[in-house]
Amino acid sequence: MKRGRTIALFLAVALLATNSPATSCVWGKKFKIPKVCGVVRDEYGAEIPDAIIQVKKLGSEEIVAESQTKVDGAFSLAGIAKGDYEIRVKVRGFWDASQSFRLTRAHKDESCPQPIRVVMKMQCSYVENAWKK
Repeated sequence: MKRGRTIALFLAVALLATNSPATSCVWGKKFKIPKVCGVVRDEYGAEIPDAIIQVKKLGSEEIVAESQTKVDGAFSLAGIAKGDYEIRVKVRGFWDASQSFRLTRAHKDESCPQPIRVVMKMQCSYVENAWKK
């Protein structure tokens, strides 16, 4: 009887974990960038359009900038002052990805000198810049 309850509890936890969107499962150190821009892809490398990109001041719930990815998965947010922030990426059907970063300067031209690379997965989304070289 006890084994049956243990199995039932395990299945319930597994079901909740797979059906509820959560934040990033990989936390790296804060990364530095000169501009908030990049691309969102799935774990197989396919670009994800219409992902919601939010930037919050670190330690605050106030969203300072928000956008959606284009057809090619690219995004760029302008008008953000230097400082410490958190980026959060939301896509229906995937876990949210979030990571803290430091914006080192206000980059004004159209280029994306150091793109943020976001990988969306069904159970573990992450921002590669924070832990991959």
